[in-house]
Amino acid sequence: MALKNPFKKVSPEELKTKLSISEQRLTTREKELMRKQQKSREQAKEALAKGNDREFRVASRRYSLVEGQVNTISSMVEMAQSMNDVIEMQTGLKEVVEIGEDLGKWQKQLGFDTNKLESAVTNIRTSMEKVNTATNMMTSSMDAAMSGGNELSEMQDSLRSELLAELSSETPEKDELSKKIESEMADTE
Repeated sequence: MALKNPFKKVSPEELKTKLSISEQRLTTREKELMRKQQKSREQAKEALAKGNDREFRVASRRYSLVEGQVNTISSMVEMAQSMNDVIEMQTGLKEVVEIGEDLGKWQKQLGFDTNKLESAVTNIRTSMEKVNTATNMMTSSMDAAMSGGNELSEMQDSLRSELLAELSSETPEKDELSKKIESEMADTE
């Protein structure tokens, strides 16, 4: 059984194909999670309408967790798109570097200074490294954002207020619910 070399260099076209496949899978998952998020929101709204705090807490927690996943996946889709852009830039840069090498040879033949051209190529490479560093920092910040615990209760409170406002505008004739909504709104102010 042959082992795959994890350090094998992948061609830009192979990488673009892999990125496109991953981006499509992430986008599909993102849409699926958005549907779940909307369903959880509706369940939370229904629980509030019935005055069932426990069901609201469960549904709003699910809503918050799914929203965190949606945000992470959205960031990953953006990252895949950025990586695709970097690959295209890299492909273009290879051509530029080849042309630059030819120009360097011709400049030497004509007696020009090639150090300036080499400096420009070095600057381009430095820019590419900065893009890669920024991508790594985005990944780290997404990981850190996923571990926030206080945001869950804040999001639940925000969702509760939003849903209570919707319910109050939809069903003002329900006396018990109206009283509950008024007391909840008064508590949040």
